[in-house]
Amino acid sequence: MEFDFSPVIEYLPTLLQGVGVTLLIGLAVAVMSVIGGQIVAVITLYTRKAVNWPLRFFIWLFMTTPLLLQLYFLYFGIGEWILIPAIVVGVLGLGFHYMAYNADIFIATIKSVSSGQYEASRSLGFGHLATLFYVVLPQAFNRALPQLSNNMIIMVKDISVLSAIGIGEMVYVAQYAISVTFRPFEFYITIAVIYYLINLMMEAGQTWIERRAAYRS
Repeated sequence: MEFDFSPVIEYLPTLLQGVGVTLLIGLAVAVMSVIGGQIVAVITLYTRKAVNWPLRFFIWLFMTTPLLLQLYFLYFGIGEWILIPAIVVGVLGLGFHYMAYNADIFIATIKSVSSGQYEASRSLGFGHLATLFYVVLPQAFNRALPQLSNNMIIMVKDISVLSAIGIGEMVYVAQYAISVTFRPFEFYITIAVIYYLINLMMEAGQTWIERRAAYRS
């Protein structure tokens, strides 16, 4: 068996486009899932059952069903009535999936903040929303950082699932190149190395952010 990486070099611009698509989707999903997770957690904890029970069901539904099934439902199921671009489905599908997991994390970390701090803040004249925004959520966010960072690393790898609905991320463009060059080993090894490098950079970023958060706290 001979290894020939010349096709990989030839298709390198195509692979880099796939890397760019992967990173852009990852950024969009990270913002959506972290901000949305906080909102869902706050509404779940601080509203009446008529409001928070549907959100608890949302968390349960997305945490107990496979990501691929959720994507197929959004793209092919809802697609019978509403035509949604694949890239939008990909971002929404991953966003909702990780929003549910992040909301579960935020619920736990918000509960871990001492109720005495909430009461002290209210006694100083802060309103309910101001107390949540300035006192509770910053502490909850710092405590959630390790788990959130791990979720984001896993999420970037899960973007490869979007190849199933035709989104041109790394695995999809690699499969296209393989169908032309018939060199699966070389392309899959290359993609694996790229994922490894992305993970290393994300882990380094995670460590830096956690140190900054610990220093500020």
